[in-house]
Order: sequence, then structure tokens, then C-alpha cells
Amino acid sequence: MAKQVICTNCGSNYHYQTFCTLKKRKPISQRGKHAKLWEAFRDKVAKPYLDKRYGRICNQKHCAIRDPLDVDHVKERGSNPGLRYDVKNVQYLCRSHHREKTDGKKLKYKHRI
Repeated sequence: MAKQVICTNCGSNYHYQTFCTLKKRKPISQRGKHAKLWEAFRDKVAKPYLDKRYGRICNQKHCAIRDPLDVDHVKERGSNPGLRYDVKNVQYLCRSHHREKTDGKKLKYKHRI
């Protein structure tokens, strides 16, 4: 008589666990390859370069915001993919100026200085 195999996922003895519909699957990564590369570039190359060269301040005129700052591309990376990882193409912008530039919308709240 053959040994009866019980599925560890659902407890059924009619199928093996490899064919179970309740099989636990590995979660799909929600971030793509370019997002991971950009995060590494931003944290290890762009931020130290901008801190040393310009200091931690928003690059817009008449804005003295120092925190939180976003790293922004001067020339958009969609239309200039060759400049995506170029340190001369990045700048610091405060969150409201970054959203205004990328989305074309002004934020309703103001930063406190």
C-alpha cells in the first residue's frame, strides 16, 4: 500500500502540495530595477555631492527650506535618459517646489521656516 501524502498547505490528501491552490507564493517585488538603481545612486552619490557642493537648502529662489528635501532632475529623465545618473543634472528641491515642478500643482500647505 502506498504512503498517503497530506498537503501541508490545506490538509487535503487528494493532491500534493505542489499542486495546491492555497500554495504560499513568493511576494512580487513592487519596485522595479530602475527604482532600486535610482535609490542607490541618490543615497550614495547624489546626496553627498549636493551636500558638499551646495549645502542642504532648496534650489529655488527665495526659498530657505532646509528639510525635507527631495533630489530632483534638472532635465527630466524621461526625455533625457542619458542624464538619469548624472550628478550635474540633480538638485535639491523642497517638497512643495518638487511637486509643483513634476506635477504642475501647487500644494495647499506652506512650509514653516
